[in-house]
Amino acid sequence: MKSVLIVSAILFNSLVYSQYSWTPAVVSLKNGSVLTGEAKIPQVGASFNFGGTEKLNFRTEKKAKKKKFKIQEVDHILFTVTFKERVNGKRIEKTEIETYVPVLIKKRNTSTLLSFMQEVVQGKVSLYGRTVTQNSGAWMPGAGGVNAIPVFIGDWSQHNQLWVCREGKEAELINHVSLFKGFKKRASEYFGDCPSLVNKIEGRALKKSDLKEIVEFFNSNCGG
Repeated sequence: MKSVLIVSAILFNSLVYSQYSWTPAVVSLKNGSVLTGEAKIPQVGASFNFGGTEKLNFRTEKKAKKKKFKIQEVDHILFTVTFKERVNGKRIEKTEIETYVPVLIKKRNTSTLLSFMQEVVQGKVSLYGRTVTQNSGAWMPGAGGVNAIPVFIGDWSQHNQLWVCREGKEAELINHVSLFKGFKKRASEYFGDCPSLVNKIEGRALKKSDLKEIVEFFNSNCGG
């Protein structure tokens, strides 16, 4: 199994899939219960969500009965993930503990839209990540001439999204392959209340590959 976001390496480009299949985990629920076993979370599409109804699947062991918990019931999940990293020409297996939490995507009058994401940085501004699926397929002419029914040819791929979130606010998507506006402009707008950080971003001292460092700089030097 691989890690979903190995932020110590290339933060945005690493693709991983383990938490979307059964993975060793410790699940802490909001009622105070702590469950140890295996868990998996749903992988959503880049352009849709489950309307705040994402569920955590949990079992104590491989052949045990599966239980489901609404995202609103979960406080956090500690996944134990393994991945291979090349060191001195050799692939070495490593293990990491990764924290996943429900993140506020959108506030509604009667409910809130939440999504499970990996916690990368926690602070006045927090940084989260998740892997999503994206369909870049197209409609193609069907067989049988001009009256043929078109056929949709799907081309599914997986990408990482990175989100930033200020305390008590909705999270905002800060980096993903589908975002057309340049990262420099987007990040400068989001961190506009920190002139010293904006200068570093606009001067390219900090780039999108430095997003973790950007958030940590803001938390240490800005935001009152």
